[in-house]
Amino acid sequence: MGENQGLSGLSGGAGSCSPPATTHLPHAVLAIDIGGTHFRVALFDPQGRQLVISEGETLRSGGREWMLDEILKRTLALLGEARSTAATCGISFGGPVDFRQQKVTSVHSPGWENFSFAQWVDVNLHLPCLIDNDANAGALGEFRFGAGRGTEAMVYVTLSTGIGAGVILNGKIHRGKDGLAGELGHIPISEAGNTCSCGAVGCLESFSSGWAIAERGREWRRLRGDSLAALGDSSRSRSEGITAREIAQAASQGDPADLEIMRAAARTLARGLLTVIRLLNPDRIILGGGLIQAGAVLLDPLRESLTKLASPTIGYSTEIVTAELGEYSPLYGAAAMALELTAGLP
Repeated sequence: MGENQGLSGLSGGAGSCSPPATTHLPHAVLAIDIGGTHFRVALFDPQGRQLVISEGETLRSGGREWMLDEILKRTLALLGEARSTAATCGISFGGPVDFRQQKVTSVHSPGWENFSFAQWVDVNLHLPCLIDNDANAGALGEFRFGAGRGTEAMVYVTLSTGIGAGVILNGKIHRGKDGLAGELGHIPISEAGNTCSCGAVGCLESFSSGWAIAERGREWRRLRGDSLAALGDSSRSRSEGITAREIAQAASQGDPADLEIMRAAARTLARGLLTVIRLLNPDRIILGGGLIQAGAVLLDPLRESLTKLASPTIGYSTEIVTAELGEYSPLYGAAAMALELTAGLP
């Protein structure tokens, strides 16, 4: 689509990411997706079709050992249910990963820093394994099985608690010299704003991520609470646990303040996406992650902002769509990594 068309091609949804379970199929691969809120363990067949899946909520206080125990138990249960064996394993991890060393480098999750996850899988599950961060995994999942099929260059943007991106160029994940390609959330957008999770000020993530939206909602509610304190209103005390999901829901119901919070996030996000288009001009940008569930209250102002930012002389045909696999994009990417590993086995 042309630049002045913005998001007119916006489409997509959960897609067919959960085919019926099949049993008695050998040569399955194990796919694991670990996120800050949910985790998933699944078996896929050689064609990338999901056979069986086990899902749960991440117990952050349980740390690494709790999660590893869950992975062991659920993997054994799935193998028994499918009456199958697994040849390889792929892991999507919701945090920084050193792909060359196959280590988790996250400092945000207890016990995971410098953890050799692929080696742990080899020792405990006796499977060759590849691990990557969730943005790269999501990109690979959409490229192989979702909205990225048929492209040569695409960018998968995960909009969740934070903002990240997976970049595929010439049909392959592009990680960059230091493995930092795709750090879209940490592109400096402004000289002002909240301090980002990376420690810098003015990053895209500090304006348009889930935590940024929630923080703005809390700020507004605190201000409103102050103004009504004399009337005995308790809004301030009720504001501290507000989430981006709640703000999006209130915006969808027409609350003016929450609508403006979502519009502001969309305006800044549009600048980030246009930066991607200017630098890479990919065939397609695919929007995934939990924030996409906000729907029109985020996507409509995003479309409007892209139109307003359009240049009369520099058009583009990059499509911007939502993830076909929905929240399962990283899991399918983990399966794709496992399948690639299987193809390379003797």
